[in-house]
Formats: sequence, structure tokens, C-alpha cells
Amino acid sequence: MEEAWFERSFREDYVLVYRHRDEESADQEVANLLACLPIKESGRVLDLCCGSGRHARAFARRGYEVVGVDLSPVLLQLAEDQNTYDHLAFYQYDMRKIPFADEFDIVVNLFTSFGYFSTDEEHKQVIANMAKSLKPGGQVVIDYLNPAYVKANLIPESTKEIEGLYIEETRWIEDGYVKKKIVVKDAEADEPREYMEQVRLFEADEMKAMLVEAGFTAIQLFGDYTYTGFDSQRSPRMIFFAHKK
Repeated sequence: MEEAWFERSFREDYVLVYRHRDEESADQEVANLLACLPIKESGRVLDLCCGSGRHARAFARRGYEVVGVDLSPVLLQLAEDQNTYDHLAFYQYDMRKIPFADEFDIVVNLFTSFGYFSTDEEHKQVIANMAKSLKPGGQVVIDYLNPAYVKANLIPESTKEIEGLYIEETRWIEDGYVKKKIVVKDAEADEPREYMEQVRLFEADEMKAMLVEAGFTAIQLFGDYTYTGFDSQRSPRMIFFAHKK
């Protein structure tokens, strides 16, 4: 069976391509989140699609008990290598099949770690899993892209050089997804390495409908990491904050 794009992409090259997403920026993002939203001041946090653990560590640094979950063994190993906290643990799961029930006070899904799958039913399942993982009254934060902003600001092609690697990125909109092809050219390799990424372009109303269906209430929507109001055309992000009934 052929690998899904997200099984192939989140490996060593991914760390290089996205290395501008550093520890300091993650810490500031979590600081803003806690300062601007009425988030519980203590408890258990599930960082769903935690990657290399930047945001999970930021929560742990502030005293939360944190579980980070990701599918990528490469990123999870990086997370483990940097983990100095007894109250932070990492596990490998597909977000469509996480085993938690009524365990967490807060679930976060950050940096567009949603919309990866080929059917909307799978996306609904992920949000249902977030709800199932939370205790009654628990809180969820989903940090997602704004489709209108993506379409208006799409850069079709870009290139960069990192540590001797030449990276070409091509972006386009197709069938309700924003798609990206990444080609990594390495002088030490015979053939370039190619990766695909795709994210479903859900509108705000579609996201809200999935949240309501999963049992979330008091849904709020913000447009950026300073948690200002959402502008459907100008906001770079759609950040949802809601409570489990």
C-alpha cells in the first residue's frame, strides 16, 4: 500500500525545510495563547500532532502535564531527545485513531496540523477524537489556515538553500486543497527527493459545523496569534477556541 503524503513528508528533510519554526517562536505563541484566551491555568494538555515537541515543551515549562502525539517517528525522536520534563511524554498515534477518553483538560492542534486527509469524514473523526479525549468542560484550540488569505497570498514558486541543499517549492490550489510540491536537491544524492503536502481548505462555517457536531460549544474564532477578531479576507489564520459540553 502506497504511503500517504504525511507519512513520507514529516522526516529529516521536513526539519530542514521548516527549521524557521524554532523554540523561541513556539514559546511566544503559547505565551500569547495563555494570555489571550481563558485557558485553564493547570491540568493535562494533549498536543495533537506535536511534531518535534516545541509547543508541548512550552506548556510543560509552565507546569502543565503534557502528552504529545504524532505519527512521525523522526519528529517524535527529536521530541524525545529534547525532553527534560518528567511531566511531558510523547506517543506515536495516527490522529484518526487516538486512544484517549475523558482524560485531558485542554487539547491543542497547532500550526495547521489538520486537513491532511482525502475525505471529510476523516476530518470529522479527528475533531470527534479531540472531543472524546477531553473531560467534560475541557477546552480545545485549533490553529488552522484561512482559505481566503491562502488564495490571495499564494506564492506559486520559491527556492532556498539550506546546509548545502537546494529546495524548490511549488504551490497551487486544486479540488478544495492547497497543495505543495517540495523538491530537495542534494549534491551527495543521485536523484532529488520529492515530497507532496496538501491541506483541505475548510471555510470557517464548515469548521464550526464539525465542532458543533462533535459536541463543542461556546465556539470563538480569532484571526492571528495576537487573538484579534477574525476577518474572513484579511486574517492569516483561523484559530478556534471551544469547550466540550
